[in-house]
Amino acid sequence: MSMIKAVSVAGLESEGTPFKKPSVQLEEAARTISLGNLTWIECVVDSITTEAPKILENLGITMDSAVLLSGYVSSYEDRGETLGLMLPFVVTGNSKTQTSPLLIFIKKDLIVTIHDDYGGKIARLYNYSNTLLRKLPKDPQNWADRQTILLARIIDEISETNFSILRLIVERAEQLELDLAGSRQIERDLSLELSNMKTALLTFLNAVWATYDTVQNLKYGDADMISDDDAILAKFEVILGRLDRQIQMSENVMQMIATGINVIQTQVSNKLALLVVWFTVAGTAVLVPNTLATVFSLFPNHQDNFGWMIATIVASTIVSAIVTYKYTKRWRVKSFGIGKLKKLKKRLG
Repeated sequence: MSMIKAVSVAGLESEGTPFKKPSVQLEEAARTISLGNLTWIECVVDSITTEAPKILENLGITMDSAVLLSGYVSSYEDRGETLGLMLPFVVTGNSKTQTSPLLIFIKKDLIVTIHDDYGGKIARLYNYSNTLLRKLPKDPQNWADRQTILLARIIDEISETNFSILRLIVERAEQLELDLAGSRQIERDLSLELSNMKTALLTFLNAVWATYDTVQNLKYGDADMISDDDAILAKFEVILGRLDRQIQMSENVMQMIATGINVIQTQVSNKLALLVVWFTVAGTAVLVPNTLATVFSLFPNHQDNFGWMIATIVASTIVSAIVTYKYTKRWRVKSFGIGKLKKLKKRLG
């Protein structure tokens, strides 16, 4: 059975003093809301799909959460007096990387965040809310400015949380580079690890691009619930710059993974080519003496010449093997250099 696991409240009182009420009932959180006092209600649930509509109904927010959840990875819905956002958390578990939604609803003097347990970093941001709220504008007339600043801080925290997943992927890619370079003996399926890293990286890239689109909508969408002050909107520009760097780094890691795949494919091709060479050498080494033996068997009284015939067959076997090996050497695939991986690592540093 799904349930609301935790509800916490933070905000500014009418005189601008920060307050925080952790672990309250939803009904008490709803009574905290008042115009002129900025309120942030943080909700942790088992099932966002099931619990979000109940939370919104209790808080007097008429927007349908299903509209946001129907988006691919992120959503932006502006209804004038209510602004709804869905942003992705990138999470890992059981060797799988996926996204989990965070819903944000903004009304005048009210921000509501709804997420599951994967949104722990937002809960930790709440723990420092007094310090954060103390820096916001105190004048109730600046309600749009202060809730925009708080919203930008929440989105920035989501971005930093997701970036930690990219750090893990980079560390795995660097370890894989060492393995491919032969610095230590390993017994595992590197191709499977590369495939998993590529899937994780694509999931991360989808999340970053989705977040980027949503932040752009906030900066340029001219929503009523967002400040018009260029200095405050510049905070979204800073976030976009960080997301740009994350995208560039992701593309570098993707290039590293692609190079790793080429290394493995080249190693397999080398082994196959070497196998073909040895089969060719063995086949030719057998073919020449076998032909000579057939010819010698046609000689009359060949038993009397058995000694020099055997010597000729052995010598022809050795010579044909050497000649065939030298001749096929030109078609053998050269080993793939690890230098490219090292260069990519420096670019990520």
